Amino acid sequence: MISRQNGMRKDDGMRMLRSVSSIIVSASFLVTVLGSHHSDPNDEQIIFLLDLMVVEGKEAEAEVLIDKLVENVKKTEPGTIVYEYYASSKDRYFLYEVYRNQTAAEFHVDSFMKGNLMPAFVETFEVITFEVLGSTSDELKKKMIDFTSDHRAKTDGFKR
Repeated sequence: MISRQNGMRKDDGMRMLRSVSSIIVSASFLVTVLGSHHSDPNDEQIIFLLDLMVVEGKEAEAEVLIDKLVENVKKTEPGTIVYEYYASSKDRYFLYEVYRNQTAAEFHVDSFMKGNLMPAFVETFEVITFEVLGSTSDELKKKMIDFTSDHRAKTDGFKR
């Protein structure tokens, strides 16, 4: 026998409670799981992508210089999240750099321009392409003008 209270059957109330609970769980899932995969509008990362060709005859120097550059950035730039070189041959490298924010990217550029490894970098590598991803300030663009004018602001997307 089904009991009635206030014109509603007991099993109707349980179904409604389960439906409301299901909606709350689903909404929570969507917000926490799916929502966390979208790009954070406050994401301030700046990314440098460089395609590099080794100057002819500098292949041996390139490997030694890369080791020095990596060690220097690792020790002196806490705002650098990623600084990685990839090789497709002894004379072709790709450099992938990620900076926490505008300040960290500017710190890297300033350190590089004033550092003792910059002349060796310019003598060893020819920059084929250099893209800067993220919202860069006019000041950072001016500092980088000798190396690139290719700055690309994020328009849409997500991260996983």
